[in-house]
This record gives sequence, C-alpha cells and structure tokens, in this order.
Amino acid sequence: MGLKHTYIILLIISFLGGACSSSKWVVVDQYATDRNDFELLDSEFFLARTGEITPNNPIAFYELKAANTFEYAQRVQTDRYIQRYTPSLRSILIGSIGAGLATVSAVSTDNPGFAENILYATAGFVVLTSFLNMNPTGEPTYTGETRLLRKTGTIQETDTVTTDPIAGVVPSYTIYDSQEILALGNDIPFINGRYTINLLDGLNPETFEYGTDEFVTLEIIFNDQIYVEEIPLASIFERFVVVSSEVTALRDEPVLDSRSILTDLAEGSQMKLIEEDGLWYKVSYGISETYIAKNDAYLIWRPSEFASQLSIITIPNIPFGNVDVESGIPVLSERNDDTFVLLVANREYQGALSERPYAERGARLIEEYLQTSYGIPTENLVKSLNIESQQQLVSAYNRFANLVRNNKKQLVIYVSGYVESGGNDQVFLLGTNDGNEANRINLNSFFSGISQLPVEELVVFLDLDNIEDQSAQVNLKLAEQIQSNNPNAAVIFSSSENQRSRNYSTPNGDQKRHSIFTYFVADAIKNGATTVSEIVNHLQRNVDYTSRRLHEAPQQILFIGNPEIRLIK
Repeated sequence: MGLKHTYIILLIISFLGGACSSSKWVVVDQYATDRNDFELLDSEFFLARTGEITPNNPIAFYELKAANTFEYAQRVQTDRYIQRYTPSLRSILIGSIGAGLATVSAVSTDNPGFAENILYATAGFVVLTSFLNMNPTGEPTYTGETRLLRKTGTIQETDTVTTDPIAGVVPSYTIYDSQEILALGNDIPFINGRYTINLLDGLNPETFEYGTDEFVTLEIIFNDQIYVEEIPLASIFERFVVVSSEVTALRDEPVLDSRSILTDLAEGSQMKLIEEDGLWYKVSYGISETYIAKNDAYLIWRPSEFASQLSIITIPNIPFGNVDVESGIPVLSERNDDTFVLLVANREYQGALSERPYAERGARLIEEYLQTSYGIPTENLVKSLNIESQQQLVSAYNRFANLVRNNKKQLVIYVSGYVESGGNDQVFLLGTNDGNEANRINLNSFFSGISQLPVEELVVFLDLDNIEDQSAQVNLKLAEQIQSNNPNAAVIFSSSENQRSRNYSTPNGDQKRHSIFTYFVADAIKNGATTVSEIVNHLQRNVDYTSRRLHEAPQQILFIGNPEIRLIK
C-alpha cells in the first residue's frame, strides 16, 4: 500500500474517532475524615424520653443512650474523574488546508517517487495533528473512586446510639406534687429495649383536687444524673363528673328549660366529661352527649378504665299526680271566697347555685291543696315563678294587692327559694339569674308591704333554703316584720337559720319529688288539718325526723304567731 492510500485511511480514521476521553485524580478535601482510622475517647450513658403519655397508656418510656466520642484522622482526599474531548474545528480546518496543499504538491511534482511519498506523509501528519488538538466537552464525570493520602490532622466527633443496660446501674424515680412525695421506685424494669414507668402504679387520683394540681413532677436518678419532667395530670388521668346536689337534671341541651330534661340524676352519679361548656358540663350518657349544670357537680381525676365502672343513679321522671301526696286530695271546704293566695317559687337558678328541681312542683302541690281541700277559687290566686329581681316580685305583689283592695278575711303566702342574710339581719331571696348581690330580693321589705294589706288573718309558709349559716335573729326579725301591722298572723319556716331545707329524695330509696317541708304541709292537709296548729304539729313530728333519716342532717321547723287560725271558712 502506498503513502497516498495511507493518508486517505488516516483521514477516515481521524474523522471516525475524532472524540476521546481521559481520567485524572483531583484533590477535593485537604481534611477529609478517615472513618477507618479512629480512637474511642469517651462514652457517656444517659436516658432519653420516648413516646407520648396518654390516659389510655399512662406509661413513661426511657431509652438508654450512649454518647460515644471518637477521634478520627484527617487526610487529603482525591477523587477520580473522566473528561471527554472533541477535536477543534479550527485546527481540523487549518490541518485540512495544509494537508490539501501537500497533497496537491505531491500530485503535481515532476519528480515522483520519494518526494511524492514525503508530501503524502506530510499531508497525513498534518491532518492527524489537527485532530489531536482537542477541547474538553462537558463537565468531568466522577467515577466514584476515592483515595485518602497523607494525614493532615485529627477531628473529634460524638455519635449517639441506643445501647443495652449497664450491669449494676439501675435508674430510680420519685414523683412529687409540689414538695410532697407521692411515689417512689428503686428498680425500673427494662422492657423491650426501654425503661418503663407505669404512672398508675404509684399515683392515687383521689390525692388530687381538680383545678389545683394540674401536673406532677417526675424525677429520675441514673448514672449520677437527674432527669426532671413535669407531666400534666390530663396525660395520666381522665376527667369525670360527680353529681354533688341531691338531684340534678340531665339535659339534651344546655338550657334551663323543663323540655330539655332527659332524666334526673341523684347525688353521687358519675359520668365521663367531654368538655366544659360555659355554665355546663358536657358529659357522656350512653352514646349521647348530654349536659349537667356545673353548680350541681364537681370534677375528679380518674384512670381511663374508670369509665367501665361508673355509677349512674337515675331518678324516674314521675309525672305530677303519681306521688302519693299528689293524689287523693280531700275536699275539706266547698268554696272559700274570702281567702287569697300568693305563690312564689324559684327553681331555675344559674351561676354558683344549684337548680332547685322540685320548687315549681312544690308550688303546684300547694296550689292543688288550697284549691281542692280549702275551696279557694282560681281567681283568688296569684303565682310568680323563677323571679330574677326585686322588680319582678314587686310586680307580683301589685297584682296580688289589686285582688285584696277591699277588706278581706285571709291571705295565704307560700315562698320557696334560696336565701341569705344581709345587713341589719334582713333576709334576701336570691333571684334565679345568678344569685349575685344585684339580684337579691329583700323579703323584709316585701312582707312589710304584705302586712299592710287590709286583711284580718295572714298565714305564711316559707320553704327557704339557707345557702349559708344565718344570724340567729334573721327568722325572728322577718316574722316580726310580717306581724308588725297584722298581729293576727302565723309564720312557719321550713328550717332554722343555720339549716338547709332538704328534698324528700334519696338515690335508692324514697322519691317523693318535693322538699320535705312542702311534702308534709300537703300531707297534713291530706290528713284533714284545717288549722295552723294542726299543720305545725304534723310538721314538727315529721320534718326533722325525715331529714335525719334520709340525709343524716337536722331540719327543725320554726313557728311564730297565732296557731288558732283556721284555713277554711
């Protein structure tokens, strides 16, 4: 093969293989860490809290960790890269021109042979050289190969890992409430890779009064270290509602309306709290969300499992007429046009006061007996329920006073509600709105007006529930106020100044659906009582005895005035 053909072959090869690549080692880090050249300097063991504490899982978990400090060598790090190259078009163009000139010279030489071959060889060399002048294409490609060379220094690093228990080293714990120790543990078990503290093992929920202690302090001592954590009681226990009043209504809506009542609950009933809703507790009753007035219950902390052993004491909703004293009312007088009646009863208390569930029913009971037994016509009766202010009582008084404008024979007054005393030993009936001072109703002033009405006889039944111990003089002064303008009066108090007027109702026993006092006033009339003395004697025999039997608390009636007044004419 001649040089001419060799030139042509080289030219073709150069075009076909015009691109190439090469590799090189590049220094990327003067202080790269050599993970294979290390020394363990120190290990520190500690506890780390894991997981969440909930009432369904009141357990505190702690993992045992080791913080290991190592010293690593630092070295020069080089990485291997590959770079692609392609021929320079300018070099190829110049080389091709030079090769073309050499080729033309070889073809046109007058001395073929050696000179011709030299020119062809020169043309091929020029072409090949032009292709060897290449430019890099794209970024170098990392091959993944790394070399660590000479040592340049050291570095310390700490690595935290989960580890197994240390022989002979066991954590202990203490649970505090303020400064009081509630629980101790000297040997915390290691279960499934964690130290485990069951908070229910050491805590008694009855220790905590709701609203005062919202968290406990857990202190753990381990390996000469102290770990302290405040744990909310809401993470350990759940909140349950306990009925504190003798009777409270369970409602399907948070409103004081008899139509919202589902049933009545007795004192001691327990229900799981869903949430607080203003003046109400929203509680679970079966699968329903229901409501209890806050002032009729209190909250307690209990374990979640307490929900399976709740005591819910329901009181059947007995319609009026189904209690013994509400039926078989005797007729003792055909008609009594000369007696007039004013009934005042407060049931729907709000704020800090419990609802008085039987107040309206009690007023209705007295109304039934006065009308049926004593023959007092409906038009002679004024009834005012759930009054909030002095103005409302004055309005009721004015309506009543219009009935007795002319001289009348007899007035009968019945008042039922919460009372407290004020300055000068006055007695205040509390309005149903919220019982604050602005809604206190002065009974002394009210009865001063009653005593001045033009009547011959005045009989007053006061079913007053004292929310606090009163002065020993308040009942006496109120009675004197009633008798001040009408000495022919009789006043009967349901209890003394420092006693409560209680209900004739127990969770698993008697359910008379009335206050003890009102029940036995009606019961006396049912048994034929027609004079004040007969009613008082019946009350004295039964009220205190029944209160002590049902509630283990005294309730002694107080009578002041003329016992000979007859209630039928």
